[in-house]
Amino acid sequence: MKHFIWMLCGIFISGLLLGTLSGCGADQFSTAVITTARHPAVQSAPAQEAPPEDPPALEADSRPGASITAEEDEARMLAYGKVLWDMYLLGLRPDGEKLERASDLGPAEGNRFALADLNGDGAEELIVCWDQACMAGMQGLVYTYDYPEEELRLALSEFPSMTFYGNGTLTADWSHNQGWAGRFWPYTLYRYSEDSGVYEEIAAVDAWDLSCTEGDEVLTGAFLQEADADGDGLVYYILTGEWYQNDRTPSDGRLDGRLWDTDPVDGPALEEWLNSYTGGAEPLKIPYRHMEDIAISALGYPKPDITYPEPVG
Repeated sequence: MKHFIWMLCGIFISGLLLGTLSGCGADQFSTAVITTARHPAVQSAPAQEAPPEDPPALEADSRPGASITAEEDEARMLAYGKVLWDMYLLGLRPDGEKLERASDLGPAEGNRFALADLNGDGAEELIVCWDQACMAGMQGLVYTYDYPEEELRLALSEFPSMTFYGNGTLTADWSHNQGWAGRFWPYTLYRYSEDSGVYEEIAAVDAWDLSCTEGDEVLTGAFLQEADADGDGLVYYILTGEWYQNDRTPSDGRLDGRLWDTDPVDGPALEEWLNSYTGGAEPLKIPYRHMEDIAISALGYPKPDITYPEPVG
């Protein structure tokens, strides 16, 4: 039992470190200039009406936050439309990175996108949940658009399980939960920075669910019962700084209830800490839509005329 648990820990740590080191820091963000003028070689798809259940677009003067002109809003929608066509038809991000697709012979069906004002500035961001891929190929992407510079910015690259709050904070679930968190799914907390124009990491949260290590007297004895004030057998670890460079066990090698070199907290303390960043707000209801012709066409950018390769054999 002990060997099995520590083996799972090793898998979790190596996978987490690889995922985190590739996802943390400024290197994950990029900018691209998106020219929204229609190129002569781009053919327009037949006009299609948006689904009747969609609410009418807000007038520019009725948007909250900053004043967004109709010209700026149109440019933003065209830029987002181009991004979505490239992803849907070609499997390409704006920076040229290839997205994992089930097939190169047609559109990437089933992935999702949404437009939402995530930071209250009156301008909508583009959220892409690229989840029709194996676990390692899934991506959660948030793009912003600067006008009139025609600059598209990647504000966040994460796992696509994201929860957004109205004050510019969000949580992104870890792709795996192979440690001892059990009933709790670990996540990373981000906050949008107006200075950098991207989401910056605040901290991550892991947990120890006592039921994951029951049957092992050494591990059960190391669980800090005094930290578990509500007695539910679950304590949490708030991880700050470059926590991902640490071992999951304390630096002195002792398993004394302190994982990741930090002391555990109980559920109410974790909730209070999270509320200090989210303001206690409820998560936003994001209007996701599946990537498909009619949904992307509604943004105004014409569908490119793409010829797919013939099947081999």
